[in-house]
Amino acid sequence: MIKTANKGDGLAFERARRNDLLSSALCWLGAFFLTVFGVKSYFSGLPDYGIGLLVFGLCTSLIWLQFKITKNWRVFQSMICLGFSVLYLFLLSSGGQEDTGILWCYTYPLIVFSLLGVGLGSMLVGVVLALSVIILFVPGIDFITHTYTDDVKYRFTGSILFVTALGYLMEMSRMEAQRKSDQANNVLKMMAHRDELTGLYNRRGIKECNELEVFLHGKPTPEMTLAVCDVDFFKGINDKYGHDIGDAVLRLVAEHLKSSIRETDLVGRWGGEEFIILFPCTTLEEGYHLVERLRQTIAETHFDIAGEKIALSVSTGLSSTRYYNKWDDLIKSADKHLYRAKTSGRNCTKTTEHS
Repeated sequence: MIKTANKGDGLAFERARRNDLLSSALCWLGAFFLTVFGVKSYFSGLPDYGIGLLVFGLCTSLIWLQFKITKNWRVFQSMICLGFSVLYLFLLSSGGQEDTGILWCYTYPLIVFSLLGVGLGSMLVGVVLALSVIILFVPGIDFITHTYTDDVKYRFTGSILFVTALGYLMEMSRMEAQRKSDQANNVLKMMAHRDELTGLYNRRGIKECNELEVFLHGKPTPEMTLAVCDVDFFKGINDKYGHDIGDAVLRLVAEHLKSSIRETDLVGRWGGEEFIILFPCTTLEEGYHLVERLRQTIAETHFDIAGEKIALSVSTGLSSTRYYNKWDDLIKSADKHLYRAKTSGRNCTKTTEHS
């Protein structure tokens, strides 16, 4: 089945770019500060604490390297959030150099929410904050090497909860803004690739389909047949019934074409009262029979539009990649045969003389 080309997926590209920038900024900044303060602490009489920070800095760099190699964002999320969770608990339980370790803990909720979102982020932050309460208020735990005054304990608990709530609200706002931006981008993309009147692909949408992209780049593909259809006497319909009825006719023809083609085919509005149909993996002879069936069905149907019974017909020109390996040549050939159909009495299908 013909699908829109992957290179047109700007939203996925933007998300991948954001992930790459976020991972690089987070890991490089984290590794830099952990290394600097680790070295400083080591030479300031706190070798165990300094080595701990250096180990965390090294692990952060390795996690970044793993992401750059594998491009697996989910694994990166899990590993970096686990690493920063352990670092948070390490800083809180050790106190850091001159009781400054606790200050870095305030970045933790913001980092987790930005990486995991509000759902998983809330669960992880909730678990870590619960462990924080245990570290601060439960005495006699062996691995805790630092004690805080009651005033610091209560102030830190209140302030970290405030930062967590703020981070949650900020991430909610960011996600809502991202959702609206994605919706707007989807609308713009649809407007760029779809015909407003009929909802079919327009010229740009047709040209950005995978099957057609392969053909345009000159790579070997199975034969593809192209049809350009034109609604007969459409100007007379507009003149007699008005443009509203004319638009309704185009919508009906578009719906008829879309519902009548195969799942693997593609139909679009080429302009005015002209439609284009792509039949991938279809010989010229097979395409001719498919188009003739469509033409006969339209000619035998009386369309009821705003209370008016209107008889319609289409003229069609066919071309094939069997004889043309350039898109412009393929279109010109189909247009030429459409002109032959128009000058041969209309309501007929014409194809290349080679067939």
